[in-house]
Amino acid sequence: MSDPIRVAVIGCGGIARDIYLPLLDSSSDEAIISACVDASAEARQAVCARYPNANVLADAADLDTEACDCALVLTPVREGLDAHYDPVLALMEAGVPTLCEKPLSADLARAEEMVEASERSGALLMMSVNRRFAPVYRRAFEHFEGHEIAVCIAEKSGTGGIFREIVTNSLHTLDAMRWLCGEVADLSGRCVSESETDLRASVSMTFKTGALGSFVMSRQAGRWIERMVLHGDDRSAIVDAPREVELVTAGDRVRWSPDQCCWQLCEAERWGFGAQLRHFFASVRGEEQPHVTALDALQSQRLADAIRQL
Repeated sequence: MSDPIRVAVIGCGGIARDIYLPLLDSSSDEAIISACVDASAEARQAVCARYPNANVLADAADLDTEACDCALVLTPVREGLDAHYDPVLALMEAGVPTLCEKPLSADLARAEEMVEASERSGALLMMSVNRRFAPVYRRAFEHFEGHEIAVCIAEKSGTGGIFREIVTNSLHTLDAMRWLCGEVADLSGRCVSESETDLRASVSMTFKTGALGSFVMSRQAGRWIERMVLHGDDRSAIVDAPREVELVTAGDRVRWSPDQCCWQLCEAERWGFGAQLRHFFASVRGEEQPHVTALDALQSQRLADAIRQL
């Protein structure tokens, strides 16, 4: 067995605590945390207690890139704070394979600069597009393999305003639409925002494959909703993420849940974070080619940015 991969975790806030650190703890034979970086003294104190052998830092600029094999960039992106940009550029310059939470940047020009830095250095850069790895979306993808998708209807809604929501949150759904249906050829609709807060959007799109798409988002909904409906070739897939997908073939209906295969699957696995992280490590070791290149992920950000401009 090869030595565990040494991982630098940059950003130890909510998504690190809830998703990535538990996944890393459960895969200690495959990966060990060599460094943790966070600007918060409270967060640093917590990771010091949790990982006594890790180098705990306040600034990613102080990271010893020779002491890690890869990095996870989990810092926040919100109004006035674009905390992915500087760490990713530095990691690309140092040649450190990196998995960055979405979006690469809330600013498209900066996201493009980050991808260019990856291509220039040859360092692996992946953006988290975990819906491509989530079991319910995977089953929908498999249901339509070898069959045409004619219509794709998607919704990503919830409560409360989010900074540049289309780019920082709905990006997951838009990426899943591209993954399933291909590139968008034509786009129309409207996005309503207040300053930098996207409130609602209703969009029609035509894909280069000929498929028709519809995307809606509201941050004024009564509850959180992520849903996708696919039709084509006498087939349908109705995804109610992350817990269930209904698969239909010529009237024959089957409902499938990932919990059928594993009792009470954890949220990190339901949403595909676990499978994505394992794929990232396999890509770092050279055992797999990245399923999603940085340039591919950037296309989803370009689509999201175009919707924000409607």
